[in-house]
Amino acid sequence: MDPARRRVDGAPARRAWDVAVEAHDLLSFSGEPIAAGLTAEEVERVEGRFGFRFAPVHRAFLSIGMPRGPQWPNWRTGSVRSLHRRLQAPVDGVVADVLEHDFWPARWGARPVEDDTREAVARAELARVPALVPLVAWCYLPAVDALPEVPVLTVERSIVSVVGHDLAHYVGRVFSGHDPEQAAPPLRVPFWSDVAALLDPTRRGLMDPARSPGTR
Repeated sequence: MDPARRRVDGAPARRAWDVAVEAHDLLSFSGEPIAAGLTAEEVERVEGRFGFRFAPVHRAFLSIGMPRGPQWPNWRTGSVRSLHRRLQAPVDGVVADVLEHDFWPARWGARPVEDDTREAVARAELARVPALVPLVAWCYLPAVDALPEVPVLTVERSIVSVVGHDLAHYVGRVFSGHDPEQAAPPLRVPFWSDVAALLDPTRRGLMDPARSPGTR
């Protein structure tokens, strides 16, 4: 097996389809309404309209069935404006904290004095990190990532938390009360995992002055 297809604990990574099926099986216990899955054409239309690519596990999940509860994005007939706003929310939230609460990772270099310059630099830096695609409510999956066991993140401005080691783990915890112990830490999502580490008192966060810009 390709080493890139192994988790950090050395175990083989599961296929995206397997994780998505498990997530749907767990979701079925919640009573959440589920519509027909997105077709390949519908997925391509969404990705072309909004300029991102679903992670394979996210694409598989939506192709099996599209949850239709009020907190789930409606990729088939939902408002384009609403979906765009949800896609932009993680970046816009971080930028808001850059401007209003002095959030400034050390790796971004010297913090500009002027608000306009500070925002421009922040948006340029955030354009280089993985885009986050809304899963449900304030929870997101990283876009594109080929590994099916990418974590589910909750993002509110610069407050980021890992709420599921993967999609099935998240759905089990939140919708069916099934929360098995995980054998390994969640996979890392560049930048977003570093921000999540700010909430962990046992680790230095990316704004720690002892960290050099560009280190992890």
